[in-house]
This record gives sequence, C-alpha cells and structure tokens, in this order.
Amino acid sequence: MKIVGAMQVGGNYSWMLSSSLNNLASIVDEIVVVGSGIVPRETIKIVNQNSKIVDTHFQKQDETRIEWNDMNLLLKMAQKRNADWILFMDSDETFEPRLKNQIQQLVNTLDVGMYKFKKFWLWKSKEYYRADRPEKYSTIAYNTYLVRSTPSLRFPNPAGSFLKRIVKHLIGKEKLKPYFGREPIIGVDGKVIETDIVVLHHAALNWTQFVKNQMWYATLLTKRQPRRPELDIVEQQFKILDESTLELKPVKKEWFD
Repeated sequence: MKIVGAMQVGGNYSWMLSSSLNNLASIVDEIVVVGSGIVPRETIKIVNQNSKIVDTHFQKQDETRIEWNDMNLLLKMAQKRNADWILFMDSDETFEPRLKNQIQQLVNTLDVGMYKFKKFWLWKSKEYYRADRPEKYSTIAYNTYLVRSTPSLRFPNPAGSFLKRIVKHLIGKEKLKPYFGREPIIGVDGKVIETDIVVLHHAALNWTQFVKNQMWYATLLTKRQPRRPELDIVEQQFKILDESTLELKPVKKEWFD
C-alpha cells in the first residue's frame, strides 16, 4: 500500500514546518505540498530540503487564496502519485510515534475508508496541553486524517451549494467567493474510525505569531462577511485566545519521538 502525505503550507509557520515535514516523512512514502497565500522564501527552502517531497505547487503572489480549491489540488496531486491512502496533515502539527508503528496495520484493514485522530493543543510549552474546553482543544482532529484514495473524494465549498451562496450574497450576508475556509473531505468509501492516536497542535507555542494569526483571520472574516457586526468577529477570534477557563495538563512523554 502506497501512502502519500499531503500538506498545505502558508506564510506563518516556517518556525514549525521542518519538524512537521520530518514527522510526516517518517510515516509516509511520499509527500505533496501546496503553498497557499504569500509563501516566504524560507518556507520554500524548507520544503525543497525534504527528500520525501515529490511534487509542489506554490501560489503566485497575485492569486486569490481559496482554501478549499487548494485542498482539492492537493488531493489531485496525491492521486497522481498513485496513492492508495492519503494522510492529510497541517503544517503546525506532529503525530505521536504510534501512528508510524501502526500505519501498515491500519491501511491493510479492508473495510475502512478513513481514520481520524485525537488532537491536543500544546499551550505555550511542549510540556503542557490545554485540557479545558475539550470540544475545542482536545477533540477529534477536524482537518487531519488518513483516507483511502478513491475517485469519489473531494473537498466541498464551505459556503454551500451554488444556490445557497447566491442567496447569502444577495442578502449581503457573505461574499460569493470565500477566500478561506474548508470543510472535511467527502466521498469516503468505507467505515470511518475514530482512533486514540494523538496529533499535537503546536501553533500556540509561538504565542506572538498565534495572536497575529487570529487578527489576520478576523480581517479576512470582515471581508467575507461585510454586514456581520465587527464585534461578533472580534469575540469569535478572541475565544481561541481566551484563558479565563485555562486548565493545563502535562503531556505524555510517548507523544514525542
């Protein structure tokens, strides 16, 4: 079974990218990469240094970023490599070693079409993860999964059907073409299994960049939803940074190589 890793990279995670790519490379046979938005030279340099990467596509500086289109491109790139399974992973994550040790057993289970993983957010330190608000900080990963490659797979437009998008546009709720956002992949053939294999989210380790990212997302939301009250958008993004309910627990040593 050929396993291809698929990663979308942006301009804000070069500090973490090498570790994420090396972690992914230890699990899969090959890697394909799509660079979305403004991708700095340092990111491209890191990508080019990884020997498992066999195909890349970097967006032109003047191209509009449409994330779900980027994910569909990533899917097609992986399928062109004759992938039997595709492991989608974000550029600010790492898997615990257990996935590397168990992946052959997983992909050789005939009736399964997708495996999902348990995601924990590291919080300002590699020694602790955030234990409060488990629906956000310690839940099944939304964008990271191992999926059997079939022709029916695709990433849908997060704004919904064309008719739904037209209606939202006409009433001024949302622009017709969202510039970011994605939904989980659809068209999975087989059972969907939620495993207890851990994927660690590292974004909050670089706190300054993490805060900047939330400000950037808020800016994009104001463009995408021009009639939405700005305070609503601010509150939405602040919830990710809010530590009023903060509870930290020590990570397990076996989660790291």
